[in-house]
Amino acid sequence: MTTDPYAQWTGEPMAQDEIDALLSVADHGVLGLADGDEPYTIPVSFGYDDGDVFFAFVRTDPDSEKFEFVEDGKTARLLVTDIKARFDWQSVAVTGPVEAVSLTDANWSRLVDALSGNPWFSTAFEDDERVEGVQGWRLVPDEVGGVEVRPDPT
Repeated sequence: MTTDPYAQWTGEPMAQDEIDALLSVADHGVLGLADGDEPYTIPVSFGYDDGDVFFAFVRTDPDSEKFEFVEDGKTARLLVTDIKARFDWQSVAVTGPVEAVSLTDANWSRLVDALSGNPWFSTAFEDDERVEGVQGWRLVPDEVGGVEVRPDPT
């Protein structure tokens, strides 16, 4: 039982197994990037594999803004939420550097496996003439934390 009188609104820390469970079943979140003091956020489809987060961007336009913000080695934060009701929710933030994953990279098969079955990702993007290319990314967690509010079982 918590002693925090606001915990029913602000949440309590999640255990690592609960964080892993949410990241394993969730398929989308919000990715936060920055260029200096200019922030950029984008909804992303992601996959979770052995502690790493994988996502891919499709370049349909040479001037795509997201490609201006994501850069190998820069820090990013992924926010994942599962909100069922006011007093039944989970929120996880994963922060760390991103690493480019190309088609020839050893992690490409991990990326594809982690994203398989995800509604926003398809390996068919690679074959579409309108798409200049798919660029994969791996977010290597430096910091992972989560808070949750669960309904009172009584």
